Amino acid sequence: LLHAYRHIFDGEIKCFDGTAGQKRQKEGHRMQKTDIVKETVLVVDDSAMNREFLLDILEDKYEVIEAEDGVQALAVLEGKNSIISLVLLDIVMPEMDGFEVLTQMNQRGWIESIPVIMISSENAYDVIDKAYELGVTDFINRPFDPNVVLHRVANTIMLYVKQRNLSDMVAEEISKREKSNSMMISILSHIVEFRNGESGLHTLHIRIITESREFAQLLPKLFKKAFYMDFDVQPAS
Repeated sequence: LLHAYRHIFDGEIKCFDGTAGQKRQKEGHRMQKTDIVKETVLVVDDSAMNREFLLDILEDKYEVIEAEDGVQALAVLEGKNSIISLVLLDIVMPEMDGFEVLTQMNQRGWIESIPVIMISSENAYDVIDKAYELGVTDFINRPFDPNVVLHRVANTIMLYVKQRNLSDMVAEEISKREKSNSMMISILSHIVEFRNGESGLHTLHIRIITESREFAQLLPKLFKKAFYMDFDVQPAS
């Protein structure tokens, strides 16, 4: 009898039998899908036809920014390098070619965080080798195969995301270890100072010594020894 609840609001009878909640849930799922932020891909090619073709391939899954030469590409990177996830870069272009763009990206440090895939019909080994030496992650030949483009773009972005996550994890772990070591050093130095009745200079010397990796490895043993000496306790055999 309590399955359906009815109440009157503004002259209308509304029935709450569970369907309203399902509707709100479905709407929530739709909002989550529309709220998903797409990765941004910069397409650099002097051919409008090539840019349009790549746009057709990528636009369903990525935000696409276009540049028709290297000068425009650097201008875009200058202002939006923090949001660009990948660059599809042609080699032969007016004003500034792809190699010069790569050189500038190396000089400005962008190549470390923004992967570049070369797009070209050029198959000469020296050209491809030079591109890889300048930091490109992959190479796609023209004419473009949509499946190849999508897979290589997705794989390259995913690889860089994983690398960034790993770097963040390492940095976080290092920070935790530094804080932990600093705390142990502080505790140990206070114990030693208390036992010997020495001044803060002794504590400073301890801090300097324990900066080294070797001393950090000996910290647990030193702490244990200091503890037993303070309280005249013998370690359990």
